[in-house]
Amino acid sequence: MTYIFEVFTEARRGTTLTGTVRYLDPDNWGFDQGPTFGLQLIMDVWKEGFGAGPVSSATEAEFEELFELYVGSTVRVDEEGYLLEEGSTQVRIPRVKAEEFYKGQLGGARGFSDGTHYICLAPRLDEFARRTEEIIVSWEIREDDSTDLDEDEGTSADFTLEVSDPRYLEHFTENTWFQTG
Repeated sequence: MTYIFEVFTEARRGTTLTGTVRYLDPDNWGFDQGPTFGLQLIMDVWKEGFGAGPVSSATEAEFEELFELYVGSTVRVDEEGYLLEEGSTQVRIPRVKAEEFYKGQLGGARGFSDGTHYICLAPRLDEFARRTEEIIVSWEIREDDSTDLDEDEGTSADFTLEVSDPRYLEHFTENTWFQTG
């Protein structure tokens, strides 16, 4: 994976998280990222671990759902593209092709993993943005002065975000450093 950002966060303070984000490529500049970027950072730390603490089962389920909205979910199919029963390699009855069942929702990617074929559904970015508005109640990002950078460093910015419920930050028990795409 190619990483775009290096991120450092302090431990959470109630419903507030502060940190710094830096482009790894010195040719990148500008942080016009909105609050969805803040939610992506929160989810990346949860998904990849990065030394963060655990989350409750309710928060984990919600993050799984949010991740599928953001990147699209996968649907298991047989070699011919028929939907499989949940947790099985048997074709669903009644038999239906994924392309028919998910018409207009396909993301184009296909693959093979854990012994079964799959197709990817398209991300639902409008729904992700709507959910972000419910979770991130305040988002501020302030770009650092670019004249202070070495020529091989990308631009950086400090950010502060506040969430509607402290459980969204429960895994930020200590300072965290990570790289993400």
